[in-house]
Amino acid sequence: MKRISLNSILKALNLRLIEKDIIIKRVKDDIRKLGTNTLIFHLNKDQEINNDEFRKYKDCYIITDQPILKTYINKDKYIYVDNINIAYKNFLNYYRNLFNPTVIAVTGTCGKTTTKEMIAQVLKHKYKVINTKGSKNNLRFHHDYLMKFNEETEYGVFETAITHPGHLILNCEIFKPQIGIITNIGIDHLNWCKSLNNYIRTKAELLVGLKNKGHIIINNDDENIKKIDFSNYKGKILTFGINSKADYLGKEIELFSSKVIFKLVANKEEYTVEVSGNGIHTVYNALATIACLDTLGMDLEEAISYLSKYIPIRSHTQIKNGINGSTIIEDTWSSNPTSLSAALDVLKNMDSRKTKIAVIGKISYLGEYKTDFYKRIAKEIINKKIDVLITIDNDAKEIGKSAIKYGMNSNNVYKVNKKDDLYNLLKRVLNKNTIALFKTSMLDKSSNEIINRIIED
Repeated sequence: MKRISLNSILKALNLRLIEKDIIIKRVKDDIRKLGTNTLIFHLNKDQEINNDEFRKYKDCYIITDQPILKTYINKDKYIYVDNINIAYKNFLNYYRNLFNPTVIAVTGTCGKTTTKEMIAQVLKHKYKVINTKGSKNNLRFHHDYLMKFNEETEYGVFETAITHPGHLILNCEIFKPQIGIITNIGIDHLNWCKSLNNYIRTKAELLVGLKNKGHIIINNDDENIKKIDFSNYKGKILTFGINSKADYLGKEIELFSSKVIFKLVANKEEYTVEVSGNGIHTVYNALATIACLDTLGMDLEEAISYLSKYIPIRSHTQIKNGINGSTIIEDTWSSNPTSLSAALDVLKNMDSRKTKIAVIGKISYLGEYKTDFYKRIAKEIINKKIDVLITIDNDAKEIGKSAIKYGMNSNNVYKVNKKDDLYNLLKRVLNKNTIALFKTSMLDKSSNEIINRIIED
């Protein structure tokens, strides 16, 4: 972070200045991260201040709204406020306003991590960029991202994920984006958003986060995005798509096991785009990326050239070699009905001569809609002509039951609860004539341990 005098921070927060000013080199949001020349906001009131640890550090200050006890040492190192959350929010606003980078906020049910990564990787060829690492897009990570901003930062590229309504606005209040991207809106987080309409509205909070100005880039093929009312949005709307008229149109798409090639039509010109990845979803992510880079003023030929060097992030429909000569599609980062559908498309479009196996783990956050979506997934598995279904979660077994009900051969449907049973089953069914999709979540550590054992490269 930028080194700042403590009194400069206190002045910005309308707090009393200290007598002897010092330079702050680190600002933390966790009382356990004490250190020299450090300012800490005591946000988690369940965490007790370690006095013995505190005394070790020179020029360490704590901002708190908790009463200070007589037994506390270094009482002059405590800065008292009426409301710690308001003080912390004011600090974030102050620190963000010290700099003037262009910030891109990427949201969507799926594709946001890949799109964010594509944009960041291209920009890093020429600029100083701060971006979300992997899929670490939770609010608790945002403090450290913001603290990386300094005078050299030219761009910020961040995932603005949600679990509850209001989260996306909080994301934007921290980073203050000027460009927003909605990759798609499918199904997720219904346990907190309660309904699909409320989930759509929650994703549409990006308009508020942009303060209804700047640029917003949207998927023009997405039916749920079309339900958003953009009438109050005063900025510029740009569209990308494949099946609908769009400012950035993809056509003549060729899908390969490790890359996609397509024609881009934009600005009345036509370009050939090649990018690492697989499945039609990769084309959408690339189109959103190109739209963003063009908006930033990058020459399209140059942007496409840099995009061809994109390195995919791990565990997102990665094609790997498995035991017994099998082919594995590893998609074990997260799981929701939208990303599962995209992964099943990848499986469907691979070698038609081979047996297609789908291994499906728990799909979280569906709330009261869980049973309904499990039935829909079962129908999709049958419609996409998946040969074998293996479920590895007590809830996901309902997908198998529905698949049998809708006509799938019961001999090709397996329900597995123990990881040893899963491993033994995979050793038996996987061979050189099979392609297996593993669709789980990073939280499913037990199943993913088995998946790692059957991957040979």
